[in-house]
Amino acid sequence: MLTRLNDTKPVRWAITGSGLANLVTCERRFQNDLLGNPEARDPVNGFVEMLWREGSRHEDEVVGRIGHSLVDLREVPTEDRPDATLAAFAALAPVIIGGRLEIGDRVGMPDVLMLVDGKYHAGDIKSGSPYAPNGVDPRPAYAAQVGFYARMLEDGGWGNGERCFVIGGNGATVWFETRKPMRGGKTTIADEVARLTGLARDIREGLVQTVPAACAMCGLCIWNSACKSELVETDDVTLVAGIGRSLRTTLAGSATTVAELAALPIGPAAPAIVGIGESRLEKFVERARALGTPGTEAYAVRALNIAPRARELHLDLETDPTDGNLVYLHGVCERLRRGTETEERYVHFLAVDKSRERAAFADAMAFLSADPDALITTYSGFERSTYRMLQRRYPDVATVEEVDALFTPPRGLDLYFGAVLPSTVWPLHSLGLKPIARHLGFQWQDDDASGAASISWFVEYVRSRDPAMLKRILAYNRDDCTASMVVFDGLLKLPVRAPLPWPPSS
Repeated sequence: MLTRLNDTKPVRWAITGSGLANLVTCERRFQNDLLGNPEARDPVNGFVEMLWREGSRHEDEVVGRIGHSLVDLREVPTEDRPDATLAAFAALAPVIIGGRLEIGDRVGMPDVLMLVDGKYHAGDIKSGSPYAPNGVDPRPAYAAQVGFYARMLEDGGWGNGERCFVIGGNGATVWFETRKPMRGGKTTIADEVARLTGLARDIREGLVQTVPAACAMCGLCIWNSACKSELVETDDVTLVAGIGRSLRTTLAGSATTVAELAALPIGPAAPAIVGIGESRLEKFVERARALGTPGTEAYAVRALNIAPRARELHLDLETDPTDGNLVYLHGVCERLRRGTETEERYVHFLAVDKSRERAAFADAMAFLSADPDALITTYSGFERSTYRMLQRRYPDVATVEEVDALFTPPRGLDLYFGAVLPSTVWPLHSLGLKPIARHLGFQWQDDDASGAASISWFVEYVRSRDPAMLKRILAYNRDDCTASMVVFDGLLKLPVRAPLPWPPSS
C-alpha cells in the first residue's frame, strides 16, 4: 500500500504524472478524476478512444525500433511492477519499458526509462510534437509528466533529475533540461513540477477547491456534462463566449456571473479593468446581455461590408493529427449566382495517405485559383495555416504568395476573424461554426458530426476501405462547407444595432 514519504499513514489517492498533465490542462479535471463521483462521468468520446488506440500502436512501433536491449515490464502485474522495476535498476538494464515508481504518495509510470552515464532518465512516447508552439519549450502537459518522473528518479536515488525526454510522433527523442529556464521567464520544468505537485496535494486534501470553466476542450472530456450543469447553475461568467479561466480571474473584481457582467455599464462609465481594454470589455458585456435577454436575435455592431459574388467557394479541410497532420480532404461548396437563380455543387479532393497528399493539394489549388474573381470563405484561420503547411511540404505546387492570395481580402473572407468575432453579437455560449449554423437553422446529417469524429472515421476507413465510411466522411465535410455558406448568408442579413439595454425590458 502506498504511504506518504517518511510516514506510515496510507494514502488513498496517489499523485501521478498523468494527473499532473491533466492538472496543467484543467484543474477541475484533475479534481474530478481524483475525487469526483464516477457515475457523473460521460461516456468516453470516440475520438479519445481512437487516440488511445493510435497512441498504443505508436508506442509499440517505437518500442519495436529500440531493439532487444531492453526490459519490457508492461505485462507484469501492477502490484509486482515496482519490485520488477527496482530489479531492472539493480541490473543496470539499458532501457526499461513500462516501469513503475512508487515513493510516498507519488506513483510514476514512465513509458521509457533510459540509462545514460550511470543515471536513469525518464521519458514518454507521444503521438504529437514534443514542443510548445514556440518550437523550443516542451508542451506544458508533457513537461509536467516527464518532469515529475525525473524528480521521482532523483528522490529515489536512481537518477539526477536533470533531464527528461519525449519521443514524439516522428519517432525522434527530444531531451529537455529540467533546471534550465524556459523561454520568456525564469520558470523551469523542475519549478513547475514542484508547484503542480503541491497544488495537487492541496486539491486532494481539500485545501484548494477548483471551479469549472467552459472552454473549447470541454467537449472531449468525460466530465463535460457535470461541469456544464454546475456552470449553468452558478451562471458562471465563462459561459460568455471568449472568457476562459484567465479572463475570469481578471474579471473577478467586477463580475463573476453572466448577469453581473451584463450589468456593467458601457461607454464612458465602463469600469477600468487591468488586462481588458474598453472595446474588448464592451464585446463581453454585449455577449452577456444577449445571453440574458429572452428572444434576442443576433446583430452586427457595425456594417460588415460583405456581399455575395457571382461565384462563391466555401472551403473546409480535414486533417489527421495521428498521421503527421495528413490533409486528407479538401471540400468546397461551390455556389454560382445567375440573377435570382443559384446553383450549388460539392467538390472534393481526397488523399487517403501521404503518397496522395501532394496531388490532392495541387488539384485543390488549381480549382481554387482558376477564377480570381471568386469569393473563397473559410471559418477561422485553420485553412490558411494548413495551406501554408502544405506549401512548405510541396513548394513545387504553389508559392507562399499564391497560397496567401486565396485567403486575403477581397478574394478571401474569414467568416470568423473577418466578421463574426469583431463585429457581431450572438445569444450563444460559443461562436464556433456549428453553434452559429445551428442557430441559423442548419442541421448536420450525422448525429455525431464533429471534426474529431471525422478523424476517427478516416482512420477506420484507411484500415477497412469501407465505402460506407468514406460516404460518411464526405457527407460530414459537405455539411461543414454548406454550414459556412449558411453563416455567410446569415451575416448578409444581420441588422446593425446599438448595444442591448440592461436590464432587459419585461
